[in-house]
This record gives sequence, C-alpha cells and structure tokens, in this order.
Amino acid sequence: MTLELRSRITDPYSIAPAILIVGKTGSGKSTLANMLFKEDKFLTSNHSDSGTQICQSALIFLNDNEYNLVDTPGIFDTNRPDDEVLNEIAKSIVQCSYGIRAIIFVIAWGKYTLEQQITTDKILEFLGQEESCRHIIVVFTKCRKNQTEDRFVMEEDFNDVLKSFLNKVGNRWVISPDLEIFDKPNDPVVERHMNDLKHFIKLMPKPYTTALFERVKIAREEKLREIEAREKESGTDKTAEKTNAGVKQAKEEFKKEGGGCFSLHSKVILASSKRIEVSQLSIGDKVCCGEKDGKLIFSEIYAIVHADDQTMTQYQRIDYLNTDGTEGTLRLTPKHHLFVSQGKTIFAEDVQAYVTKLLLFNGEKLIPVIPHRVAKEWELGYIAPFTKNGKIVVDEILCSCYAVAPPYQEIINFAMIPFRFYSWIMPIPNCEKEIHPYLRYLKHGQWFLEQLDYYNAIIKRSS
Repeated sequence: MTLELRSRITDPYSIAPAILIVGKTGSGKSTLANMLFKEDKFLTSNHSDSGTQICQSALIFLNDNEYNLVDTPGIFDTNRPDDEVLNEIAKSIVQCSYGIRAIIFVIAWGKYTLEQQITTDKILEFLGQEESCRHIIVVFTKCRKNQTEDRFVMEEDFNDVLKSFLNKVGNRWVISPDLEIFDKPNDPVVERHMNDLKHFIKLMPKPYTTALFERVKIAREEKLREIEAREKESGTDKTAEKTNAGVKQAKEEFKKEGGGCFSLHSKVILASSKRIEVSQLSIGDKVCCGEKDGKLIFSEIYAIVHADDQTMTQYQRIDYLNTDGTEGTLRLTPKHHLFVSQGKTIFAEDVQAYVTKLLLFNGEKLIPVIPHRVAKEWELGYIAPFTKNGKIVVDEILCSCYAVAPPYQEIINFAMIPFRFYSWIMPIPNCEKEIHPYLRYLKHGQWFLEQLDYYNAIIKRSS
C-alpha cells in the first residue's frame, strides 16, 4: 500500500531542531505523532505491512519551543530499500540536519526479541551510539489497560535485556495509550503520558548532529541560496524546490560507497587457521588468499584504506552452496572485483545466478562454484583491507582487494607498488570514512583503464 502525503508542512527555511520518531513499521509512530499534535496531522494505516512509507514532518511547539517533528518511514527494518524508500530516507536526514533534540524510539509492547534488539542496534549505529543514547526516550505502544494505568505493573513485565537497554538511555520511557481503550476526550491517562513525554523532551541536552547530517545541512543551505537567487531573477515561486532542497545531496551521501568494501561481519581465514570477522583485522595479520599447487597462500594486510561502522551501505549478496551442502553468503559492494573460474576478475554486480563460476575455498583448494541467488542488500558499515598480493578469501570465496576501476588485477597490482613501498617505510594508520589520498590520486588514472576496458569489449564483440 502506497500512502500519499499532503504537502509537507515544514517551513523549508526553518532551522528548528528535530524530534525524530523512529521504530519498526507498524509500531504506531504516526499515531503517537498525532497524539502530540492533538489532531490528525500525520497519515496512519491499520494495515500491519504498510505503515509509514514516507517521511512526514511538521513544525510543533512544545514547552514554548519550536521543533520539527519528523515521522520516519520504516527505514530501520528493511534490508532492500528501493529508490523510492531511499528518497524518503534522504528527506528524513534533511529534516534532521539542524540537529536532533530528542529521539522518540517507539516499541510495540511484547517480548523484547532478538529482532527488536537488532533494530535497536541499527538505530543507535545510524544516529551515533554515544550521543543518541543521551537523547532517546522510549515509548511503548499497544500496551494492556493495567500496564498503561500503572507504571509499576509495566515495569514488572520488563525482561533483563529490556531493562539493560532502558538503563542505557537513562530509564526514560512512557506509554502511548491505546486510543481504542482510552477514547474519552482529554482522557487523564492520555494527558499524563503525553505530559511525561513533553517533560522528558524538555530535559534533553542541546541538539546534536551527526557528521552525515552536518554535511547535508551545508549542502542544503547552499542549495537554498541558489534557489532564492534564481527566484528573484525569474520572479517565479519555487516553493517546491525549496522544500526538497538538500534531498539529492542527502541521498548521495547516504548511498556513498566510497569504493569497494566488504561487510563488517564477513569472515576471513588467518594463518593460524582461525576465522575472524573482517572488522577484527589488524595491519600485519596474514590472511588466506588462495592456494597454488596444493599449498595455501597467505598474504599480509598492509593497509585498511576505508572503514566505517555507521554508514548504511549497499551490498551485492551472493548465495552459494558449500561442498558440505550448507549455504554460504558473500556480501561485497557492487563495484568490488572478485575472481571467476577463468582466473579473471569481474564486478560483483555482474555475477549471475546459475551462470557465473566463482572460486570457492573448500579448506584445501579452490574449486568452481555457481551461485544460486544474487540480490541487492543494505547493511550498516563497510571495511576495505588490502593484502600485498591483492587477493583475499572472504566468506570462502576468492575476492580481489580492489574495486571501481575496470577489473584488471595485474595492472592495479602494478599501480599499487608505490603505495605498498610507502607503507613499508611508513606504516599507514587505519583510515576511517575518508578514502586514502593515494587512492583518490589513482582515480585520475582510471581513464586509461576505462579505455582499455572499452577497446577490450570491442575486440571481444568482433572475435
């Protein structure tokens, strides 16, 4: 079900900090927003699978201050957002670009499950672990009548995991009463919980912004100035453009892959035969990168050129069967290179189910394997380790360390010689979000590789 939203009410020039409402789809976020307004400002849905698929926002006065109340689409419980959902995520980011005063985390009452814990972790990572915990207020929905009327009854039902999370956020929690139970006008139970929520908002520290939101704010302000100048010049009203100023930039920042990377939870094999997550790698570790003549080859990690644990990243998910019949999964960014059975490298996005032959490490040697499923998937974080020979076995599949440029492994290995030599003289510290300057410099030479790729394709077509 697609919901159409009336024109966004937020003033495009408003610099009001945001009150962000987050939670799983169907948890009651939009209903809670309407209770704060005391009118139906935001669209709701009774269908459990629909929920808010659009970013809804409106200016609200609470405690004599103006805020931008932002009701997010269900962005934290979807693994495959399409372009439409990505657009709404970007709008959420724009609405929060002047800082977040409070994060209202809506949880539908029930057993605090592993799935809910994962959703919680995603939200905290995306909004910044330390700062977000100082600004979170938990709101429980779909509670029983006796829980809603008596806080102590509710507390008795908390399990240890939920208690631990609530302690982490300063034990700030309230209940959003079920309006089918408490349906009287100005019901005192409803008023009490809404007043408690407003009180918690009032006690929040100053608004904070993440690095992502800050970059979007700067881009948005530049875009608004540009639109205003064109409006004066042409004499035409450009309200729609002003409202969406910054959305394109937010979308690009959110999607930014920064090269080719692996999922933080992908596994590699150390020389000690121990398997660890890629995120646990350190410079100097020796990892498996294949075999030759029946002998395993290990190569040293000399740089981690790109890493981040807070950016939502798009991956190519490739599912295959191991030799023992168990299912294996590889996740890497679409422009990452990986090896096929002919010894060549291709982009991950070019892998085809039931067609492409990849190289699977079975514990002794590399053997061909054909994936049975290929799909796009989104996950928090990425990491890009470099080995000296440019290869690495990740999740049992032989991959290149390289990406983005046309997949010519030996040419890129040659181009990386100065980088490896420099790292030998002066060890390179682990990079974080910004890609290493040498790799940015190499992009200037990417034109040559692209031309080589172009002429190679022509030769293949004519042969």
